[in-house]
Amino acid sequence: MMFSGRVYKDDKFWLAEIPIIDAMTQGNTREHALEMVADMLETMVNKKELQVEIISSSDDKFEIGSQDSNALTAFLAQRKQEITGSNDLEKEYTSYPMIQKAA
Repeated sequence: MMFSGRVYKDDKFWLAEIPIIDAMTQGNTREHALEMVADMLETMVNKKELQVEIISSSDDKFEIGSQDSNALTAFLAQRKQEITGSNDLEKEYTSYPMIQKAA
């Protein structure tokens, strides 16, 4: 599973946001902000040895993935339930076209 985020400069910091999980972090440089995204997600998922990959896809977009797609899927479902109170992940997939289901 992969989902998307956006990184942009705001005054003196670079902000990185992931709308689908309603999360944001920052860094002093673009690269630092993307490193902070990986660190934030690894901390939020809280699974030993999880490694999150950040793939820059354009100037302001990035993709988030991991070899452990089950951990990311479970985290996404939990986070969406926390944010919306909903437990219907399939409905959430249709609301967020940036999600790509793994084959």
